[in-house]
Amino acid sequence: MAADGLVNTQRFRLELLGEARLRVGDTRIPLERRTAAVLAWLALEGPHPKYRLAGLLWAESGEATARNNMRQLLRRLRLACGAELVQGTDVLSLCEGVVSDAAELQAHVLEGRYAEALALEGVLLGVLEYEDCSEFQTWLEGARERLDKLRRRAAVAESESREKRGDLTGALALAEQLLAMDPYSEEAWRRLMRLHYVAGDRMAALNAFERCRRLLREELDTTPLPQTVALAREIERGPPAPRQVPPPTSRLPLSVLRPPVLVGREREWARMEAAWEAGQTIFIAGEPGVGKTRLAHDFAASRGNYLLLEARPGEQSVPYASHVRLVRQMLARVPDPDLPRWVRRELARLLPDQAGQEGLPPPMADEADRSRFLEAQCQLVYQLAASVDAMVADDLQFMDSATAEFAVLMLSRRHAPEPGGRFPRFIDTYRTDELSPQATVFVQQLVTAGLAILVELQPLGSSAVGALLQSLELPGAEKLVQDVTRHTGGNPLFITETLKYLLETGGLERGWPEHVPASGRGQQLIQQRLERLSPSALLVARLAALAKTDFTLELASEVLEMNPLALVTHVAELEGAQILRGERFTNDLLFEVVRQGVPGALGTLLHRRLAVALEQRGAAPVVVAQHWLDGHEPRRAAPSSSPPPTRRPPPCATWRPPCSTTEPPRCWTRRATPTKRRSCGAACATSPPRSLLGSARCRRSPRAPRPGRHSGR
Repeated sequence: MAADGLVNTQRFRLELLGEARLRVGDTRIPLERRTAAVLAWLALEGPHPKYRLAGLLWAESGEATARNNMRQLLRRLRLACGAELVQGTDVLSLCEGVVSDAAELQAHVLEGRYAEALALEGVLLGVLEYEDCSEFQTWLEGARERLDKLRRRAAVAESESREKRGDLTGALALAEQLLAMDPYSEEAWRRLMRLHYVAGDRMAALNAFERCRRLLREELDTTPLPQTVALAREIERGPPAPRQVPPPTSRLPLSVLRPPVLVGREREWARMEAAWEAGQTIFIAGEPGVGKTRLAHDFAASRGNYLLLEARPGEQSVPYASHVRLVRQMLARVPDPDLPRWVRRELARLLPDQAGQEGLPPPMADEADRSRFLEAQCQLVYQLAASVDAMVADDLQFMDSATAEFAVLMLSRRHAPEPGGRFPRFIDTYRTDELSPQATVFVQQLVTAGLAILVELQPLGSSAVGALLQSLELPGAEKLVQDVTRHTGGNPLFITETLKYLLETGGLERGWPEHVPASGRGQQLIQQRLERLSPSALLVARLAALAKTDFTLELASEVLEMNPLALVTHVAELEGAQILRGERFTNDLLFEVVRQGVPGALGTLLHRRLAVALEQRGAAPVVVAQHWLDGHEPRRAAPSSSPPPTRRPPPCATWRPPCSTTEPPRCWTRRATPTKRRSCGAACATSPPRSLLGSARCRRSPRAPRPGRHSGR
């Protein structure tokens, strides 16, 4: 019966965007609130422990009640559909063939099908809310925000694509659609202005600028950025009907797109050479962007020909998906291999088009059949890999468990394969803390047995960052070593993304700017890292971003009303994810992304609570006032008639600067003259850390100065 259910699921489609419904042919069945929650979670998050999911949806019920409720929910779903949509006993997952529009939206964007992604409209689970399931509600809000970001990304990419093809009408329509998604994005407004101007409608471009300026003034009480104003002035000075020209393309040096020299990895390279000579498999682990792929590719290329396998998101829940794609790649190199008949027959289980005249083999009946199947896959890889010296498997964290189990079997063999083949050398990379527990155990078993080594990549140190900047041959870059190291934490990808921004804005010539925003691939990777945090750990990180240098564990425990022991656990999670180091962010870029991602209502509440807590602790009045202002309580930000409590500053010996210990403290006064700035700097040098955010002795106006580039550390 289970098999019949699996067959029937081929015609089921989950409609999760908008009203939650299940479509069976032309029939649409509305989904009950918690049933929709289960299906949405499995569609977007993949397999999940059944009773962990039950705890999310029946948080206030006892464990036995929650488990019983989950069993009844799945039973009702099965009876309503007449087939199994969800499979598994302890771990639930959607049956093969059950598709959802939300998952399709993600796949379309990741694979570059932007028009198809934009055609999928609607809010995840529509108007359904889960205030009685707070943890699930938090996840739902985050999932909705992620899908919105994917839509914005698709709108930008599709608009650019249509502009390059000369379809300015289509590009303009998408630019307007992007503004409807994010009306406060000045980048979107500039895109609309430029497209109108390129299309020959200067008045429409200037009208768009006026709309932008009016919106920012009325809604946010602010003015457009200098880049937006400069574009408007350029349009105003330009001819009324310019000819259509292709969009400007960035002319970034090739050295920035791919640094010519691999720096700071000499010790790791030596370990890999020794492992290669010993015939060991090489595993390279590290945080996203730290340079795992570059190191693996450069080392494999130094050893001869190599084949690349890239595991992809979404493959974890499809057995042998990664292995099938690898075999397809190898068959493309060797289109008609001379395989033994029994090997080809077993291969047909995964690739039916490879079946011979005898047809498909019968289903596997016992462990002997399974052993024969796995042995055939090993022999297949040995024979097809005879022409390569190494195989590089990138992003193992996305590999499905069946492929991982097969890979361990093959890698555990040290003997030579049968005649006609050879044992390939493997170099595998994965992201730290993202590998599944099962795969992590496999890696440790191989390392313990001496069959493999594990190279754990760390961010580059200051000297290696200097060597990297020197190799790029960019004028002015070598002077920014300390700033780049502090801002990026030594992550090579973050470094190149930061340099791209500086090149595009002229920052290399003018020196390090006051603010370097998070953008590009670096921002996406950080956002993905944050999305894997538990809700409580993410809340602690957001509080740290708003509290800046005032953040302490004691302050967090008070503001969040959190048990100190539980707080320590969440901080340990943040340290394990390399978000925090102690009570500070590991780099400024992380601080920026976390701060930008704080939802408006949550930020308002946290700022108010911070103001109360810091005021009770005798914090500097300007710091407390800024929190009241950010909490939309301007009246409470006004100084009271009674003088604030005085505090004796701590001795300089106990002061820990919020940034690099090698960088002297600086006063953040902006409007003072150079002479006054020097005198303020001398006064601030012996002040406690909060003087970096403003103090009475160097404040030029009642308004609190904006935090500068070190405020998040």
